[in-house]
Amino acid sequence: MTVRYIRVNPVADLFAPAVRAYGNIAIVGQVTPPGPAPGAPTAAAAAGAGLEVGAYRYAVTFVTAGGETETGVEATVTTTAGNQKVTLTAVPTGPAGTVARRLYRTVVGGATGSGRLLATIGDNTTATFNDGAPDGALGDPPLIARPNTPIPFTDPAEARRRVPGALGDAITLAFAQAPGPTLVYGVRTATGPDWASALNAVAPLDAQFVVLAGMPLDSVSGGTGGAVQLLAQHVSTISNTGGDGKERMGVAMLARGDTNAGLVAGALAHERMVYIAHKSDEDTAAAVAGVIAGYEPHISILLKPVNITSDPFTPAQIATINGNETFGSGPAGNGVNWLADPALIPGRGIYMGEGYTGNPGGKKYIDIVRTVDDVSFRLKAQLIKSIGAVRISRSGLRALVAQMESVLQPLVQDEVIEGFDISIPLITLLDKDPDSLTAAELNHINDAQSQRVIELLVAVDYAGAIHRLSITLKFV
Repeated sequence: MTVRYIRVNPVADLFAPAVRAYGNIAIVGQVTPPGPAPGAPTAAAAAGAGLEVGAYRYAVTFVTAGGETETGVEATVTTTAGNQKVTLTAVPTGPAGTVARRLYRTVVGGATGSGRLLATIGDNTTATFNDGAPDGALGDPPLIARPNTPIPFTDPAEARRRVPGALGDAITLAFAQAPGPTLVYGVRTATGPDWASALNAVAPLDAQFVVLAGMPLDSVSGGTGGAVQLLAQHVSTISNTGGDGKERMGVAMLARGDTNAGLVAGALAHERMVYIAHKSDEDTAAAVAGVIAGYEPHISILLKPVNITSDPFTPAQIATINGNETFGSGPAGNGVNWLADPALIPGRGIYMGEGYTGNPGGKKYIDIVRTVDDVSFRLKAQLIKSIGAVRISRSGLRALVAQMESVLQPLVQDEVIEGFDISIPLITLLDKDPDSLTAAELNHINDAQSQRVIELLVAVDYAGAIHRLSITLKFV
């Protein structure tokens, strides 16, 4: 397990705690290249110098007006001393509309799928190529993303080029939100699709939200080993055992028109999951993740606009999703949000109908989960400077309190939190007259100083946004 020099155990007694920044997104999904991949060329070692001695791999892509295909089957050749050039023959030609072909090659001894750009053949007829280029002359990797290789995107157009299909569409929709994310990672799944391996590739990323492109929650994806079940396991495991700052939430959508909140049960009913019901043909999970990532952690997601096309639910369908509410009750909630078009908001638009997490019986609201993560990270980032420096003494512990106050007081001023209280029990003992200390108190001080562990309690008062107003209108 990762060594944690500062351990924070967030405890929330309100409705919901956790994300430390506005939020980067990691979207995992399938890619649909613009055409079939080519076959392999024929490769043979030839007399001459230029290449190293060893094995090389070659592959080809087709370039059309619709983009570049992924690399095809690799050809392998081994050079020997004095035969350090390679002749490629039978270079595949593409279908009608192919305007060029690109050759990719590995460095000597390179692994399968690790080729980089060797040359571009600017026609669809040339069938031979002579290679003597050193490894250092190779260019970029292929345009189409390789499986389980995260790519950071800041431009949706680039995402559509490099991860065309469901993954590129989802990334584009996340960026279409206003405000929205500034960074979205795209991770292509291997054939299957292999969701588990792609989620493993997401684990080390600086991402606060994870989405499965085009994957709705149903009895299959939510079952044992299903895609959404794997997503829930991923965000729970990484948030609890990953490195500092790796806390994250998963966002998943129900199938179009599905109102069955009962799908969110068992391990799926987790405060680090967000579920959304909708009537859209677009990737609603990606859109909602983009919305959440665009707001500061303490901002409620209720009635925030979603840039998506979706038909509205009827009041009866919303009651099925949310549960029944009375005049004096708070939000009911079954762990599933919905898209709404409230009549009281001028014009037509799509908005978040609620801001629930997937755990209606515990940490219920997204903003609390995000705020606790954010405050926890801020405290860790400030206090790391104290590790190995501040001493376990009256002055040292008071300096520790001052450092925490420097983090929390600005949050009070910015109305992120209402207030806080910091308690270090050991200070109370250190403040006492040494002659008045009992044997147990002396042991407590000695244990802390010998074990070099200090226990603190930081109580934070967090006031969530209004989600319901019950007005009694009285005429007199």
